[in-house]
Amino acid sequence: MLPTITDTALNALTQAASQIQSALLDHSGEQYEIQDLNEVLAHWLERSIESLCEDACEFCVTGDRTHSSFNRDVFDAQLKQRPSINIWEQAAAMAQEAKDQTALAVERAA
Repeated sequence: MLPTITDTALNALTQAASQIQSALLDHSGEQYEIQDLNEVLAHWLERSIESLCEDACEFCVTGDRTHSSFNRDVFDAQLKQRPSINIWEQAAAMAQEAKDQTALAVERAA
């Protein structure tokens, strides 16, 4: 199950929107509603997440560590914390077990 957006993250968005609202007013004289800025930030974050996912997929498919995408070290660290099953090792073990069973059956039949 995917994690949900926490209240902490939502509060950070609202706080960022408030800071952006003040900065835009001070620097350019433009006034935006907080709700509009929250929507802009949410849309920007969605696109950023899509881009990060593309980076993660590219990294996983190619194994190319020369391309340094944003926060890839966090992706690596999180991935290492999760259990995995090496299906190649699992298949090799199953093949060896089948081979051993066949040899045992042949030995008993002889």
